[in-house]
Amino acid sequence: MALISFFSAKGAPGTTSTAMLTAALWPRPTLLVDADPAGGDLLMRLPTDAGMALTQRPGLLTLLPLARHGLAPGVVLDHSQVVQGGQRVLVGLDSPEQAEASAAFWPILGRNFHDLPGTDVVLDLGQLSVRSSQMSLAERSDMLIGVIRPTPASVLHMRQRLTALTRTLATLGPDAPLVGLVAIADVQQQAEASSALATVLTDVPEVHHLGMVAHEPRAERMFHGDLLVRPERTMLVRSGRSLVERVRSLLDGAAPDPDPAPAGRGADQVDQAGPAGSGAQAGSTDAIEAGDASGLPDGGADAGAAQKEQPDADRPMSRRDLKKKKWRVQR
Repeated sequence: MALISFFSAKGAPGTTSTAMLTAALWPRPTLLVDADPAGGDLLMRLPTDAGMALTQRPGLLTLLPLARHGLAPGVVLDHSQVVQGGQRVLVGLDSPEQAEASAAFWPILGRNFHDLPGTDVVLDLGQLSVRSSQMSLAERSDMLIGVIRPTPASVLHMRQRLTALTRTLATLGPDAPLVGLVAIADVQQQAEASSALATVLTDVPEVHHLGMVAHEPRAERMFHGDLLVRPERTMLVRSGRSLVERVRSLLDGAAPDPDPAPAGRGADQVDQAGPAGSGAQAGSTDAIEAGDASGLPDGGADAGAAQKEQPDADRPMSRRDLKKKKWRVQR
């Protein structure tokens, strides 16, 4: 099965949200793991299937002590919790001190995550460097994905970090993970995001261009347990599907579509080819693709509103029009 890891170089560009989105849209069952050494925050974001807050136990805190004696296949899932929508989550640690104390056990967990039967694993590694205790998880990954924002600081730090990481990973030879880069940006910042990606990838051409994911705070609220009608129509989900398609293509050994922009499809095409649920809650595949499982109302007026004609090309686009503009991933 696949092990996909997301990381940042500095700050909080949206690594956790992107990992959650990927796990929710992935076509096979997934386990979302909060492996941020600074202390995870999935505990505070996602409600359980019963609508209650997640707890520290079970989670990494209960799983790591068992790793000293080795872990049987599949035991990882016994320490996970199920959030609204059906997504399985392995809750992270409280503090950097706990992560450092458990450093010897991360390689064991990496092997178990990679070989987890019947389930792909999506890791949130937080800020990663070659000296991080989580580096053993990165090395075990099938794909390691950096997340940036289109800002000078984010670009500079990621360029330096990827240079060091790719140099270290190259020593693994054929066992080295694929490395990719994705930008998180508002619709109005597509040009800046494209430029940011190009700037970083000029110095590390071996890193794969994974496009952009829409920064849409309102849609991200579904990962906090809020109701969201017709999530498949949001730019967040449409651009997230583009990211998933590219990652899958690379893992399958095929060259990704240079411009796979599901957000650029017509609304009807999205309904037929992508998630067709009426709403989402907490962000699992079932929640996004079959919203009725979360007890959400149907699209109703929202679905009809989405079929309105696009604004006339002869008049300037309003702020409202920009929000409705379809997300297109540019290279």
